[in-house]
Amino acid sequence: MSVAQKSTLSILLCVWLVVSTATPVRCQVSTNQVKSAQEQAHEEGKQRRARLPIAKGVLKEIDLLRHQLKLTTEDGVRTFTYTERTYIFRDKEKITVDKLNRGEVIALRFDTDKDGNAIVNRIKVQSAPVSTNQPPTSAP
Repeated sequence: MSVAQKSTLSILLCVWLVVSTATPVRCQVSTNQVKSAQEQAHEEGKQRRARLPIAKGVLKEIDLLRHQLKLTTEDGVRTFTYTERTYIFRDKEKITVDKLNRGEVIALRFDTDKDGNAIVNRIKVQSAPVSTNQPPTSAP
């Protein structure tokens, strides 16, 4: 092998090493940028929902002694305080808090007091959707 071939081979080897190590870095940077953009959008949505006086989620826990509800929302578990003046509805029927069941999907409207506690004004229990997979009835 001549000196020119050896130097060409070593140069090609160096170029291949540089290109092969640089490629994953570019992919990783673009992935991190996309991930941070998704995280940023999620964080902006979370902040926007925190300013709204409404919440929706699955009822996780009811504390009748402390008059509190724990609701699993899109942003995690949140605690709300209800009063004797809180309206609670299932469909069009007014119910009491002891009629609520864990696992039900509820939507609520609340105010925030000076200490930052969420005081519930109104709770609406989401009724289960009617199943459309019922077998057809046969006509005589």
